[in-house]
Amino acid sequence: MNPIDRIRHRVRALARREAAAAAAEVRTDLDLLRAELTPKLDDLTHSVTRLTESLDWLGSEHRRIAPQVAAVESRLATVEHPIPGVRTSDDPTVNAMAALVGEIREEHARVRARLSLISRYEERLSRLENTD
Repeated sequence: MNPIDRIRHRVRALARREAAAAAAEVRTDLDLLRAELTPKLDDLTHSVTRLTESLDWLGSEHRRIAPQVAAVESRLATVEHPIPGVRTSDDPTVNAMAALVGEIREEHARVRARLSLISRYEERLSRLENTD
């Protein structure tokens, strides 16, 4: 082997050793970062899991309570706006009109509850579309 080839061979060997040393340093740094970040990631994963469970529970409770709240609102509306003269009247026409107004209020409450459900469904669809 001539002197030039020997020099080339030694330069390549030196470059390989330096690259191996640099790679070892990088591996060490990566291991330190991994050791530092792994517990943080585990904590975050645990927190997100707990939050997801809480949100699922709250959503379930909201779906369970919403119709009851709508019914209470309907009853409250009936109490807030009584039909004038119904309790004191003995006229069958007034009683029939009061019954008709009561039926209309009940149907209105059912429609309001349905519209509330539709609104929640549309909101949920919108959130699902935005996540895509």
